[in-house]
Amino acid sequence: MKTLKWYKVKILSEDSSDIIKTILENRHIDITYAWDYFEPKMSKLHDPFLFAWMEKAIERILETINSQERVVVFGDYDVDGVSSTALLSKFLASIWINISYRLPHRVDDWYGLKKYFIDELAEKEVKLIITVDCWSRDTDVIEYAKSKWIDIIITDHHFTSDPISDQVIAYINPNSPWCEYPFKELSGSWVAFKLLCWIASKLYDKRKYEKVILEYVDMASLWTVADCMPLVDENRIITFFGLQWLRTSTSAWLRCLIENIDDKDLDWDTIWFRIWPIINAAGRMDTPYRALKFLLAKEELVKEQLWEIEELNKQRRKLTADFFKKALEYVDENEHILFYNSEEIEHGIIWLVSWNVCQKFNKPCIVLKDLGDILVASCRSPEYFNVVQFLGQFEEYFLHFWWHSQAAWFTISKEKYEGFRELVNGKAKEIIENIDKTKILEVDSILEVSQINFGLLNKILKMKPFWIGNPKPVFIIKDFLFSAVNLIWADKKHLKFVYNDSSISFVAFGFWEYYDQIKNASKVDLIGEIERNVWNGKEFLNFYVKDMVI
Repeated sequence: MKTLKWYKVKILSEDSSDIIKTILENRHIDITYAWDYFEPKMSKLHDPFLFAWMEKAIERILETINSQERVVVFGDYDVDGVSSTALLSKFLASIWINISYRLPHRVDDWYGLKKYFIDELAEKEVKLIITVDCWSRDTDVIEYAKSKWIDIIITDHHFTSDPISDQVIAYINPNSPWCEYPFKELSGSWVAFKLLCWIASKLYDKRKYEKVILEYVDMASLWTVADCMPLVDENRIITFFGLQWLRTSTSAWLRCLIENIDDKDLDWDTIWFRIWPIINAAGRMDTPYRALKFLLAKEELVKEQLWEIEELNKQRRKLTADFFKKALEYVDENEHILFYNSEEIEHGIIWLVSWNVCQKFNKPCIVLKDLGDILVASCRSPEYFNVVQFLGQFEEYFLHFWWHSQAAWFTISKEKYEGFRELVNGKAKEIIENIDKTKILEVDSILEVSQINFGLLNKILKMKPFWIGNPKPVFIIKDFLFSAVNLIWADKKHLKFVYNDSSISFVAFGFWEYYDQIKNASKVDLIGEIERNVWNGKEFLNFYVKDMVI
């Protein structure tokens, strides 16, 4: 079944007798445990002790309370790394650890620990480094730190095939081959939060413990969404509570960001469109310390610092649009994997440009920043192609390679680049030519118009927050009979179907180009989502059309 747009419809269930049961089954949720899904509980979070090496890490950190050794939290320049640094630094300071922090610069330092960082910190008599959202791929860096009498605890969440030095005190990563932690899809800030929880459990009784960790739930939950982690298992639990507690957050920066947002709009898209880009802009366009200062700011300074990073976000949007346009002129559409290599592109936006090009052409895309002898790459791909698995065949070409989900990053020497590009496209041709590249629009079930009511909608809303791994339910109304269809709003680019039940509004945004085709049809299949609409103080049901079949 093909839609008006370029989707192929996949109906997950033909059974419409019990809509909610069908939706749960489509998300692989055992109906026996549905109560846990509809009523998340913090008590259902996994024990942080299940992380390999967690006890060794805690033991070493707690030693520093009495010794007052200098401890540094070493983070990353993106939103997950900066927030992990803020979260852990703030907590460790609260338990009287002699703490400070260090962030790399995206261009000057790139990613991870370097020997010159070790030299700098050794001069300041630092004795323990805790990394968050990053690790040292170079075992000699850890061994060099050991020679300077500095211990290292690594916390991270990325997959990597690089070896880890046996000189490290602890390596806390759900995706390490020796870690038996039952849930793997954690953000870096969530791993840092787990470390925080275990330390707090050692120091406080149950009542105090619960009060303390609630002060840090906002950062851990927000960046679970921002780092594109699926909202399943404990990710869903922490994000559910994080969104509920946004208004009561003790964080001045968060209250400042959401003060003009209506309560009904506090959802995953608040994080994705209004919070994440602003925090991330500092590390992309300038220094991540701008964002870190904002996350740690006191009430009287927070608005001024927000204005500064909002200005950086405006610059980021403009540069992304400019280089996306240049990438469209550069890429060879006949290639199976699209490449865009530029000396001028800002290092901080290669991720964004690769994503936009991928979405535009529905093809895997690799955008590279030319740094002279080395190229830094960000890779994105559509769902039909596993770019991580594919690039894993070429690890001998890379200086470094790391990944999660449908995203990958690598560095490569310039002398190897052209040979790599030619080989990659040859191999990709063998795979991609035989793949159906039509985007699939998954539909939960068939729905009768008579089933659309506030009772059903209220049950669906209990499934929030919707995001990757827990998508908003989508339905298909087959053979929808309408009496007329009208172009609406001033720009006349949207359609509204006239239907005999005026309590439900059927609206299709942006379908104006299909107006004549739809108007002349006797019936259509509508694919969409049920929403609540409030107008003049009254509530209405909307069926928002995502696509349709004639």
